[in-house]
Amino acid sequence: MTLPPPAAPRRRKQLDRSAATQEKVVHAAAALLQTNGYAATTVQAIARQGGISLGAMQHHFPTKALVMAAVLRHYGLKRASLYRRAMTHKITPAEKIDAMLGALWTLICEGPEFIATIEIELARRSDAELAEATAPVLARIDSFMTRWLANLTSNVPPTVWEPLRLLATTMLRGLALEIVRGTPLSELEKTYAIWCSFARAEYFKIISAYQKS
Repeated sequence: MTLPPPAAPRRRKQLDRSAATQEKVVHAAAALLQTNGYAATTVQAIARQGGISLGAMQHHFPTKALVMAAVLRHYGLKRASLYRRAMTHKITPAEKIDAMLGALWTLICEGPEFIATIEIELARRSDAELAEATAPVLARIDSFMTRWLANLTSNVPPTVWEPLRLLATTMLRGLALEIVRGTPLSELEKTYAIWCSFARAEYFKIISAYQKS
């Protein structure tokens, strides 16, 4: 009697194909958001850019809002990966702060994802479906950033870092808008270096206050 082939390899191939399709959609959407803006990034345009059928795309992402949530999720994972690599073998708070600030600059310069997130966040103001689909992802990204700040030292509560988390996010968004406006990266890098000096001083002020308490 001939036994049927095992189902596991077939299932694995299906999962790999699904993951590849989702990745194409996310990268296509991010590229279009960066170059064309949110309104022009239609589901039809995303499918064309990604080289997949509209039906295949909508099988994974039935709505444009869900595509945008996936773009934000991809950005959050990329951000986490950058931080993990930057923090490897960093021990002192000073080393961790410098590594984190360096990772933030890399995040701005590498790929279209950060500009894409700004387009999505601006569009949320007038799109209730988009706001609902992306709210949980954005909340997780903010929580993640606060936890990373808390990892700078063990004795400062995460809530104390929240204002600096918001300040850092605001700075990044401002830099993204300047990139869209055409400001050269060389000029923005100088500006970012100045901001980093202020940020370092504030980080150490908080750490010093809790070391004395």
